[in-house]
Amino acid sequence: MKHYDVQSRLIDRTIIVIAENGLDKTTTKAIVKGTDINEAYIYRYFSDKEDLLSHVFDTLDEELVAKVMQHLPVMYMRELEYELRCRVFFEAVWKFLLGNKEKCLAFVRYYYSPYFTKYSAESHKRRYVPVVEKFKEAFKDEADVWMILNHILNVMLDFAVKAHNGQMSEEDHYVEHVFLVIYASVKQYFRE
Repeated sequence: MKHYDVQSRLIDRTIIVIAENGLDKTTTKAIVKGTDINEAYIYRYFSDKEDLLSHVFDTLDEELVAKVMQHLPVMYMRELEYELRCRVFFEAVWKFLLGNKEKCLAFVRYYYSPYFTKYSAESHKRRYVPVVEKFKEAFKDEADVWMILNHILNVMLDFAVKAHNGQMSEEDHYVEHVFLVIYASVKQYFRE
C-alpha cells in the first residue's frame, strides 16, 4: 500500500467513525474495523491517536477554508447590494455543510472538544488569517473580524448539526431563517 493512500484512507475512515460515534468512541480499533488496514499502520503514519485526530480536523478545516475562499469573490461584486452578496456567500457555505454530513459532524465534534483547544486552535487561527484579511474591508475598523467570523461559523455549525440530526428541516424557509439570524447579528458591524 502506498503511503498517501493508507494515510488518506485512515483519515477518511476516522471522519466516519467520529461522525457516527463521537470522539470518545473513536478508538484505533474502531477506525480500522471493516477495512483491510492493520491497526499498526496508524502508528506508522501518525505519532498517536491524537495526532491522527488533529490531522483529520486539519483536513476538514482546510477544505472549509478552501470553500470559503472559493466563494469569497461574491463579496466584492459591487453591482449587488450587500445583503444579496452575503446571502449568496452564505448559501454556498451552507450547502457545503449540509452536503457533507459526516465531514460536518466530525468537524463539529472535534471543534467543540478539548482536543481542538490542545492540538488545533492555533493552526486553525493561522489557517483563517487570509479569510479575516479578505473580510476586514467589509467591516468597520473597530470590529473584531476574527470574532465575527467565529460567530458566523458557530451559528452555521449549530444549525447544520440540527439539520443533520433531523431537528430542523432543510426547507428554504429554515435556510432563510438561518441566514437572517446570522445577518441580523453582524450587519451592525458592516461599513456604510
